[in-house]
Amino acid sequence: MNLRKRLSFQTKLVAALLFVVLLVTALGYTLVKLSVDRAFADLTAREGRAYDQWVRNLIARYPSQRGNLEGIGQFLEGGPRPLGFVLTDPQGRVVLARDESLIGRTLPRQELAAGTAIELPDGTRWTLVPETPSPPNPLHDRFMGAVNYALWIAGTAAAGIALIFASFLLRHITGPLRRLSAAARKIADGDLAARVEEVSEDELGNLSRSFNAMAVSLEEAERSKRQMIADVAHELRTPITVLRTAVEGFEDGVLEPTPENLAALKDKIHLTARLIDDLQQLALADMGRLSLHQEPFLFGEVIADIAGLIGPQLEDGGIRLSRAVPPDLPPVSGDRQRVQQVLLNLFANAIRHTPPGGEIAVTASLHEDSMVLVSLCNSGTGLSREDEARLFDRFYRGAEARASGSGAGLGLSVAKAIVEAHGGRIWAENCSTGGACFHCTLPLASGT
Repeated sequence: MNLRKRLSFQTKLVAALLFVVLLVTALGYTLVKLSVDRAFADLTAREGRAYDQWVRNLIARYPSQRGNLEGIGQFLEGGPRPLGFVLTDPQGRVVLARDESLIGRTLPRQELAAGTAIELPDGTRWTLVPETPSPPNPLHDRFMGAVNYALWIAGTAAAGIALIFASFLLRHITGPLRRLSAAARKIADGDLAARVEEVSEDELGNLSRSFNAMAVSLEEAERSKRQMIADVAHELRTPITVLRTAVEGFEDGVLEPTPENLAALKDKIHLTARLIDDLQQLALADMGRLSLHQEPFLFGEVIADIAGLIGPQLEDGGIRLSRAVPPDLPPVSGDRQRVQQVLLNLFANAIRHTPPGGEIAVTASLHEDSMVLVSLCNSGTGLSREDEARLFDRFYRGAEARASGSGAGLGLSVAKAIVEAHGGRIWAENCSTGGACFHCTLPLASGT
């Protein structure tokens, strides 16, 4: 196991190719030998039977020409193949055989009983007894020798060709892998700009493209992390600076702890606490640990509660609120407080961007049989292209928000995290009649 781990990929591939060549050569030799052995055995058996039958007929006719079987051995000498039987006289003595050491021996009765009797004109009975096994065919040995030589030559040539192709294949495979390894080491060392060249459309090319896509994602994640740290530091610096300045002013007697000054400090403390709470919720969502108290609830009731909460703000801004929530809308499954938080964020965003005399409309309807689609539209100026692309990014604020200095750019990011934790989706677009629309989907309660 340790040796296999230490071997390089190149060595393993060459060894695998050589093993395949040797295996194919050995398998080819085995199959050819079995086929040739079977073919020669069948041929030898057929030729032997035909020759033995011819010899039997000759022996049977021989006495009619000579009167007896004297001289039959000399007559059959030099035949095309060895005999496959022995000839015995009436007394059972062997007078003709392939093995000369058998001539003169008397065969047992059970062997004579298995033979074929030949009755001569003088009334004597001679016997042809089959002799097994048949002798090996010398042509078979010569043929197998030639086959073995050809197979080994072919195997050696195949191994050489395999090594040549292996060298080209290894360069094609190990080259991109080495480049990938070098790029991976650079990324591990902190060089997130490292990329590999995409030189093919095969699996290695797909691997290179996937690696580059991963590197791009890592670079963007690192950039986002650094930007987030900078944004968090910036957002926390302002209220903390105000608090520090105020405390130093109190210590130096420059500021008086009047209710107005204390209220301003309290607002900064609430702003900092809200920022920290938003960051904590985003961190929990990223880790998949955002706690949700799932329960069925009626969406119309949540909208009614929110309308009561934001009523004074709408009245102060001269904004109308229209609601279109069907009374028979099935219950939604989710964390009621978290969903209310999402809607409050959306309403707060809509109120900031709706001019006096404008309108905010909220609607709810069934969507794809298992979801509820919630839409919140306002009659403001609408979204820019940059807003549409980055509205839910963390710490992103539109031009108007940047100008006014309101918000930290986390409300919509938190709303997106909560909706996605429920298994829904949230997006924004411009309305055809003007203004912006925010849409989100939430799952229906089971059994509805």
